[in-house]
Amino acid sequence: MNSRATTQHRPSQNAFAGFEPLTGNYVYCPNQFFDVCLAYCSRGAVRIVAYVLRQTLGWLDKQGNPLQQEFAVSYRDLIQQAGVSRGAIGPALLEAVVSGFLIRCQQGSQHAAGQTGQSSSFQLRWDEAGDYIRQIDSFTGFFAGEGHRTPVPNRFFDELIPKEPLSVTKVVGAVIRHTVGYQNQFGGRRSSAPLSYTHLQNYTKLSDRSTLASAIRHAQDVGYIQCVASGTFSADTAQQQAAAYALRWSNNHDDSGNGTKTRPAVKQSNNPTSNGSESQPEKAFNNPTSIKTTEVKDTYKQQPVAADKNSVEALINAGLDRRTAEKLAIVHSPEAIQQQLTWLDARKPTENRIGMLRRAIEDNWPPPREVAVREKRQHQRQQERLKSVAKEQEDSETLRRKQQRKQRQQRILQEWGSASLEQRRHWIQIAVERETSRRLADILRRENATTTKPHLQVQEAVAATLNLPSLFEPAIQ
Repeated sequence: MNSRATTQHRPSQNAFAGFEPLTGNYVYCPNQFFDVCLAYCSRGAVRIVAYVLRQTLGWLDKQGNPLQQEFAVSYRDLIQQAGVSRGAIGPALLEAVVSGFLIRCQQGSQHAAGQTGQSSSFQLRWDEAGDYIRQIDSFTGFFAGEGHRTPVPNRFFDELIPKEPLSVTKVVGAVIRHTVGYQNQFGGRRSSAPLSYTHLQNYTKLSDRSTLASAIRHAQDVGYIQCVASGTFSADTAQQQAAAYALRWSNNHDDSGNGTKTRPAVKQSNNPTSNGSESQPEKAFNNPTSIKTTEVKDTYKQQPVAADKNSVEALINAGLDRRTAEKLAIVHSPEAIQQQLTWLDARKPTENRIGMLRRAIEDNWPPPREVAVREKRQHQRQQERLKSVAKEQEDSETLRRKQQRKQRQQRILQEWGSASLEQRRHWIQIAVERETSRRLADILRRENATTTKPHLQVQEAVAATLNLPSLFEPAIQ
């Protein structure tokens, strides 16, 4: 249960050969990680909480106590090992703290003159009240009493959670929770469990069935889970049967937890902790979290993300409690929240209006069909109006150019009409000399000086000689 990660690559169908048997390398994980954190939290918060769980409960002494409960968490750790993007670290950490999964023991500080920068430190939050809480709204820490624990293979924390989409993590987590996480009165654990789509949707909080179906297929294709019994559909409800799923174990090992297997109390790998040492193993996760990093860029130096007050008030006015409203306002932008509030009535909620609003914000639902159709029509009408305005402007500009050209031509023809025949012949000669086309030049030579409206080339020669605007100059704006 305390081996360190051995790969940083995304599991593939060929590389992932199944979870290791529960005979040594596993984390004795609180069930509320699956029932509450994995069900309700964002991907970033899930990955951070899983990382701290792995660091805390994956390294125990002879008495089964964590070797270390407070960890310095650097940006590098969370990016490279927990799989959280740099931009999501601040909001995800705050979400994990506000939701009650972690406690911030020390605020990070920047490197300054004469002072070494430090990472923020966190530890798991435990609830000593004695009640097992399943709802995020009333969650105040992991259940600290006896029971409610699941032996989870290390590879689930080390390889799957940091790399896979949240939907896949939810599905595999649901199978873990309903198989090895289900213990009967005799201490036995299931090797497989019947899980219908409806039950998986309710448990994982994945509202979109297509997303759920894709996640199940991917989990089977990669080799995290396997379907051991197909579901049965029948008009007779008594004949209906949900498909049964199980974890895929390495070497086809059926590690359901049944029999006389016992949980190891000490380390079973090449880095023993059975000597009862109170220090973190030297090679844990390739980067000991007990050492305070001094790199400024890796410290958790950002100030806590504040919830947008307007968003919080709007959510409270819509019916949410303040704690839930603040959590949503921390993780999601004011624009996204206002958008879902605007779209809520169009979704026509019939029962749980507040639940629908919360789920729509958390999962970033697209606009309802009615709104999408209306917005598409509005967009089309707007585009048509813009085209109409552009056409009117173009026509107006064309008319203005024509009128201006006409006025210029009238001025030129006035000068032509008042000029002598000799001056007119001079302008004709200038037009001939300026013309580059031999054919047009021959036509201009035959121009009659007595005409009242000479060729355009001759008119341009008049304008050039008298410093008048050209007929082809751009219109004056």
